[in-house]
Amino acid sequence: MSRFPTHGSVELDVEENILLVQGSGPWNLESVVESETNMAPLLEILSASPWGALVVLHGDPIYVPDAAAVLSKAICQQKSLGRVATALVVEESNTPEFSKRHLGEIFDNAGENYRFFPNKEQAKWWLIQQIIQATS
Repeated sequence: MSRFPTHGSVELDVEENILLVQGSGPWNLESVVESETNMAPLLEILSASPWGALVVLHGDPIYVPDAAAVLSKAICQQKSLGRVATALVVEESNTPEFSKRHLGEIFDNAGENYRFFPNKEQAKWWLIQQIIQATS
């Protein structure tokens, strides 16, 4: 049993070799742990070939420090399952620049290839290019 109720929400799906993540923050450790558990069967599907994550975040995409550390470690571990890049879109945020710096630290700590985009279409195009490069 967790110490605190989950804060934030995350929806997960797979489209070909892309993990689709829609989230509304802020998130705590319990939310990250729950998301990682829900993600496990999707990672089994994706791990057959190089894949990427298309992450669309709403609200205040902020992680408490222990949640940020767990997320960074999970991203690092997913690289051994074929994760090659992450494309991020921050929507409807009161503090988009702060959010991008905060998220950037998490992805930098994981050694992840990532970029921020103004919309999902550009993000998906870049992500597909990263996946193609990884397969060639």
